[in-house]
Amino acid sequence: MKRIVTAAVIPFLALTAGCATKTFVQEQTAPLSDRINGLEKRLNTIEAQVADLAKRPVVTPADLDAVKRENADARDQIQQAAQNAQKSAEAASAAATRAETAASKAEAAATKAEGAAQQAEQSAGKSAKAFELQQKK
Repeated sequence: MKRIVTAAVIPFLALTAGCATKTFVQEQTAPLSDRINGLEKRLNTIEAQVADLAKRPVVTPADLDAVKRENADARDQIQQAAQNAQKSAEAASAAATRAETAASKAEAAATKAEGAAQQAEQSAGKSAKAFELQQKK
């Protein structure tokens, strides 16, 4: 009988010792489930950030060099334009000076012409009087 009890108890113990209850399994897997959920949230956040980064334009060193060259070219063009403007301003100033000199000379010539015209009128008047006097004689 001892053998029968032993034979019955051993398989019973083997069956009961290897089985876990539903609550035991849930208690054991709950922390793992929470941890997996947290990791999934972090993974989703990281994937969203990667997607945002993929949408941004990629700037390469060659792109930066090209922009620097364009900037330098623009700076050179601005300097040339400033030099040309300064030369133009100097030329305009010289032209204005020449124009003022010419205007002064023209004014002096006009004054002389007026004086000569007055003298011519006076001479014409004298000539007319002389002619009249001679006509009377």
